[in-house]
Amino acid sequence: MAIEMVVEGLTYAQNAGADLSAKLFYIAKVDTDEDIVLCGSGEAALGVIREANVQDKPVSIQTGGIAKVSAGAAFNAGVMVASDGNGQAILATTGMYSIGMALTAAGAQHEIVSVRLGPYGRVA
Repeated sequence: MAIEMVVEGLTYAQNAGADLSAKLFYIAKVDTDEDIVLCGSGEAALGVIREANVQDKPVSIQTGGIAKVSAGAAFNAGVMVASDGNGQAILATTGMYSIGMALTAAGAQHEIVSVRLGPYGRVA
């Protein structure tokens, strides 16, 4: 069972740059228009979508703490995870930006897992 722990002040809200209404718990970033969009493969992330919405409406992003995250593939607990091309968590490999450490294992795509967000950084 995935858990979450949100600390007040570790969230950010901005308008969605696309329809994110079905993307709860996906990994997101800020685009050049200052809108929230899904992260691409291995990109640097702002955090995880905590409150989803349609385009041009506010979306809330969790930027720290323990977040519920949608898995893009199977991985073990205790590994660093990054975004795949669809904004879901996968095992972070060399050159990818990690969003944090998986606290629970993912057995399949779309499974909701717990991830301790941060420290963010490129995997060497």
